[in-house]
Formats: sequence, C-alpha cells, structure tokens
Amino acid sequence: MIKAFSNKFHVHSESFLWLMFAVHVLLSIGYAVYAANSTSDSIAYYAKAKAASDWFSTWGIGTPFIYFLAWPFASLFNLSYYSCMIIFSFFGYVAIVLFYITAKENIKLEPVWLRFTVVELVFLLPNLHFWSASIGKGAVILLGLALFTFGLSRFNRRIFSILIGGLLTFMIRPHILFTAVVSVMLGIVLTSSGIKPYLRWVIFIAAGIVFLYISDDVLKFADTESLDILSSSSLSHRASELSKASSGVDIQNYGILMKMFTFWFRPLFFDGQGVVGILVSFENLLYIFMFYTVIKKGILHWGDWNGWFRICLFFFLFGSFALAQVTGNLGIAMRQKAQLMPFFFLIFCKASSYKGIVTKRFVRI
Repeated sequence: MIKAFSNKFHVHSESFLWLMFAVHVLLSIGYAVYAANSTSDSIAYYAKAKAASDWFSTWGIGTPFIYFLAWPFASLFNLSYYSCMIIFSFFGYVAIVLFYITAKENIKLEPVWLRFTVVELVFLLPNLHFWSASIGKGAVILLGLALFTFGLSRFNRRIFSILIGGLLTFMIRPHILFTAVVSVMLGIVLTSSGIKPYLRWVIFIAAGIVFLYISDDVLKFADTESLDILSSSSLSHRASELSKASSGVDIQNYGILMKMFTFWFRPLFFDGQGVVGILVSFENLLYIFMFYTVIKKGILHWGDWNGWFRICLFFFLFGSFALAQVTGNLGIAMRQKAQLMPFFFLIFCKASSYKGIVTKRFVRI
C-alpha cells in the first residue's frame, strides 16, 4: 500500500511513508501499554462487539457503530483484542497519510530540515498518531474526515471519497459532519476565485441538500428540537459525565475563550497530567507557536486562500467550538482535539508558505 501511495501521489518519498509508519507503530505500542494500565474505552468496545449475537444488532449511530465495525474482527474471525487494536490503528495510519497527501498536493514548501518540509515535520508529531491507534471513535472519525477532506481537495475526481468519508463521519459523530457541511457552504460562499460559478452553485446546493437531510438525525442525536445543538440536554449530560472521568481537570465551567485555549493548547506543564500529559505539553507549546504563525502570517493573506483552505479553517474553528463545549475535562480534550489537528496543520503549512518566514524560525528551533 505504501508503494502504491508513493507511486500515485506527490509525497516526499516512499521512505518517508515508512518513517511515518514506524512512528505510528511505536506510538500504537505506547497506546497499548497506556490502555493496559488505565481505564480504556477500547477494552469495552472490544468486549461488547465480541459478545454481540449478530452483526446487525450492533448497527447504530455513535458508539454502536464502533461495535458494528469491530464485530467481524472480534466475533466472526475471533481475533484477539490486540489484533483488533492493530486493525483500528491501521485505519488511523491511513487517515494520517491521506491528510499528508492532501497537504502535499495543495501546499508547496522548501525543505527546512534533512530535506523535509514543514508538511513532513508536522505529520510526524506524536499526539495525532497516539490517539488514532486504538479501537474506538478516534481512528474511525479521523479516517472519515481524511477521506472527506482528500475528496474535497479534488472534488470533481473524488466524489466516492467524499461520500465514504461523510458516511463514516456521520455514523460516528453526526454533529461533526453537520459542522463540515456548514464549513463547505460558508467556504463556497466566501470564495470568488478558483471555482467556476456553476460548480460553486452545484457544490453549495449539494451541501444544502446534505445539510437538510442530516439535520433531523443531528437533532435526534443531540436530543434537542432546534439547531442550537450545543444547548441540548443530551450533550449537556454528556459534558457533565465527561467531567467526572478520571483523567483530569474539569473544564466544563470555564468561559468560552478559556475553553478554547484549554482545548487547543493544554495540558501544559503546570496541569499535572502524569507522564502522558508532560509529553503532550511539549507538543502543545509548539502548537502555540504554530497558532501565532497562523495569526501573524496566514490570516493576513486570507485573500489568497482558495475555497478548500477556507473550508479547512472554518471546520477547524467550528469543530473546535463544538467539541470544546461538550468536552468535560482535560483528559478528554487531549484525545478529542486529535481529530481536528490535521486541519490546523494544513492551515499552519499554508501560513508557512508565505515567503518562508516560518521556515527560518523552524530551523532555529
């Protein structure tokens, strides 16, 4: 598969894809050790999928869909927990590779270290690999979003990718697909170049149809009667339950700005989140620098951005806002944000493409 990717798409090299694979394998092992020594949802997902009497009894939106995906491996083929972990980790790896390929075909950058560009470096960051390496929603929704974004990058040739990615995203978190569709509509409305007018209308109308079609399911999933899904009793209850989890600082009562900062950039060293939290803190410091670069250089060149980059920005902002509202504590935030960080990486790489301002600083670091 790696050779096929390297032959078909513009990537740094086949060896870099193998390097990315090695990083993902190491962090998958790290996650398996972490799961064995903590309360991990992956164990419950595997146990319930294995215990299900038949495949279609597991069908459903949200958590049941993970049982549905895991059932053939856990029950039909009677694979072990760790074998299923490897399969879902592979889903996560494919997702990261698709995001990387999408970045490479849309952003041109000069090498900054060992012939690697900023694109290669950001997709080696460990947090994304770590939280997409287990049985659960993280790997699957990341794959769905990767397929969706990969398809949008060349929408006239990748309709199938958009449909499959949209379906996976919807089955895991309908409100995230809802956010993606809104981002597409807004990105198209605010784009005046790069897309022929009739195509702009076709995309907008198609997105509008999807918006209307999934809105009822989103409302049912969120247990609310209006599109203000963040005020729903279901999501409020979910946030309350998440705040009771064992992995950290309760952020439910923070103000919106503090919630967003916490969701994006914490834990930091003062948060006391154990070994994992300390390791994540180093990466979060880098995120702060990257965010500063996006604000200073990227947003100033907003007029140069095509519709695809604007969609990525809107989705990152809207998705972060939605997840930050229902993320109960810092431990949950660490893994929730992993599904959105590839969009932040895309935006950062785009900002880095303006006259190489970032690359010089990156080398100094």
